[in-house]
Amino acid sequence: MSKKLKIFLLGLVILIVSFIGIAAFKLNEIINTVNSDKIYTKITINDVDVSGLSKDEAFKKVLESDTKVFSVPILNIYYKDINKDLYYDDIMASNNVQELIDKAYDIGREGALFDRYAVITKLKKTPQNFQISYLPDKEKIFKTIDSLKEKIETTPINATMKKDKMQSFVVTPGKTGTQINKDKTFEAIQNAIKKKESKVKIIVDSINPQYTKNALAEIQTPLATYTTKFNRYDKSRTNNLQVATSFIDSSLVKPGETFSVNNAIKSRTAANGYQSAHVIVNGQLVDGIGGGICQVATTLYNAVMIADLKVVERHNHSLTSTYVSPGRDATVSGSYLDFKFQNTTNKQLYIQGYLDGGTLTYTIYGDAAAVPKNRIDFEYAVVKRISPPPEKVTEDPTMDLGKRKVTTKAKEGMVVKLYKLIYDANNVLLKKEYVSQSTYRATQAEVLVGTKQLVEVPVME
Repeated sequence: MSKKLKIFLLGLVILIVSFIGIAAFKLNEIINTVNSDKIYTKITINDVDVSGLSKDEAFKKVLESDTKVFSVPILNIYYKDINKDLYYDDIMASNNVQELIDKAYDIGREGALFDRYAVITKLKKTPQNFQISYLPDKEKIFKTIDSLKEKIETTPINATMKKDKMQSFVVTPGKTGTQINKDKTFEAIQNAIKKKESKVKIIVDSINPQYTKNALAEIQTPLATYTTKFNRYDKSRTNNLQVATSFIDSSLVKPGETFSVNNAIKSRTAANGYQSAHVIVNGQLVDGIGGGICQVATTLYNAVMIADLKVVERHNHSLTSTYVSPGRDATVSGSYLDFKFQNTTNKQLYIQGYLDGGTLTYTIYGDAAAVPKNRIDFEYAVVKRISPPPEKVTEDPTMDLGKRKVTTKAKEGMVVKLYKLIYDANNVLLKKEYVSQSTYRATQAEVLVGTKQLVEVPVME
């Protein structure tokens, strides 16, 4: 073998060995790189380099480097001149840092050895950055919004109207209120966080009052009126009529709503202005706080019937009344006997009540379309008469023997049926409808009989 050949072969061997060594070294480098239990190079989270870190180390570094999130307002919410800066703790429930760290760690860990190494190598030219997203918490945001309610929200004010006796209606305009729309504001905050916007306008809805000036202007047509008489010189009873009427006067009844006299006139107590006056209890006239208020219920009841509204609850007295014909009275007592009616029209109703001298008047106003098309009247029929029991006689030693004094007159009882009569424009009866049946007690007469003996005075001769 020539010397030149030997040198060539030796060089070739050295070259092969060198190549194998380099290949082995490179392979070892690839294996070591791919098999690393750390996050690969050129990977950042929120621009924080997490290369060469374990998951726990990366999590700690990201949070330490991102402390500005907790000290700087995330966004500002506002309405007109009201502003509030919101920080992480004010609105956030959680973030996706751990999820991003898991994604960062998983880069380059799928596929064959060289495929994984290619992905890792590619990161040097095209680094990978993950952006943290923060998830707003609805409960926290609602709590933050609630803290601004007093400054932003306003209660709508109803329009009111008042009619005194024969005067025209006086209408006071209402006012629109405001209410924060929490759901829509939350959605706006969510979108702002996604788009990295810094300001969010609080969404506020307008709340219309229940009664507006225009709505009240539509219900000023009288539907029915009714008047009863009372003894204005009975001061306590007159006071009670005035107090109860003041509570009912100017009441508005919504379509479909049921109006309760008991609820309207409040508890019959001295604190509410009521005084002691005659009241019927178990068929007897006795004194009681609030005596006389049944005349208020009765007068309103008749106006309701003439207006052809629905009577929901009505009870007759135990005795016939002096101010209305049998079958047309309505009594209220405590919380168990009430007069109620329902607004069966499509608009609100306005109730006017007032005293004038010795008369009590109730008028119901509503929409012109609710005026009864036909004239309505009522009549009652006595189906049974109940004779009074024997008189009650009480001896009175202060009265002359045999003298009689009637302290309570006997009163006949009766059972009556009330009928509604409907007439056309020519006063022709169109229909007669049964309304109700009422039973009234008979009461005995009470008489004082004198028992005082006459003393004979001897005549002096």
